[in-house]
Amino acid sequence: MTTATGPARRATLPNGLEIAYQGKAEMEQMYDDIFEKRVYARQGITLRDGDTVFDVGGNIGLFTLFVALHHPGVRVYTFEPAPPLFEILTANAAPYGERIHRFNCGLSSQAGEAELTFYPHTSGMSSFYPDETEEREALRTLLHNEMARGKEGVEDLLQYEEELLAVRFHRETLTCRLRTLSEVIREERVERIDLLKVDVEKSELDVLAGLDEADWPKLQQAVLEVHDLGDRLERVTDLFRTHGFRVTRDQDDLYHGSDRWNLYALRETLDAPPDPTRRRPDRAAALDRIEDRARKLREAMRGRR
Repeated sequence: MTTATGPARRATLPNGLEIAYQGKAEMEQMYDDIFEKRVYARQGITLRDGDTVFDVGGNIGLFTLFVALHHPGVRVYTFEPAPPLFEILTANAAPYGERIHRFNCGLSSQAGEAELTFYPHTSGMSSFYPDETEEREALRTLLHNEMARGKEGVEDLLQYEEELLAVRFHRETLTCRLRTLSEVIREERVERIDLLKVDVEKSELDVLAGLDEADWPKLQQAVLEVHDLGDRLERVTDLFRTHGFRVTRDQDDLYHGSDRWNLYALRETLDAPPDPTRRRPDRAAALDRIEDRARKLREAMRGRR
């Protein structure tokens, strides 16, 4: 992975994609999660041409780019409230034109404004519900798990752990616009959301509260990062099950010991996508099976006479 210096920081990712970015270490971690581990394409999550994706908590746009690259026939609506990240997302999304609809706002239970605690060096942990102690412990857990897995250079970094955390959690306060999911659905005339991805640092229930009851049937699949604080993971799970979804939860090895979980929700009535590896049955063999069943039925009927 190569990087360029200068005011506009850019990197060439291992897959050859050139992007703008906010922080190098964080960008590498997001690439690994999204493009290598494919955390938003697990547990039966599928996309087809003509589908619509809502990327809530877009950051610099890596998941949006993942969808644009792997599913050229899919439209993406991506939401990022922090202006510095939205500017980078806009640059990264530019080559894909009108397929990507960008919104410089957060999604919540009601429209308005709110103060976002923005961490320029750990932007993925920026939150409308900041708790620096929780955020520090989450990052500490991640770093120690990386060291346990033998990631190069992490052990050296941890010699200066407290200094590193102090730098990573330098904060700014930004006033950001909030909208609701249903408001955007109405304004954009969205008839169906085939995948809702949510990574919003403790605002996940707020995002779902902004989906009117009449709009829940439009939602087909969802993947959320859920912070398991109190009973939040159970509350989000119950909310999806109440609305007719099958729910699976898992936690990546890198996040073991933290409060971060991934929740996957698929509507019970969702049609299964065609399996290209499954061969159609041979017509002659199928006819043979039908004739065999008919023969056995005739024999059974004769035995009753």
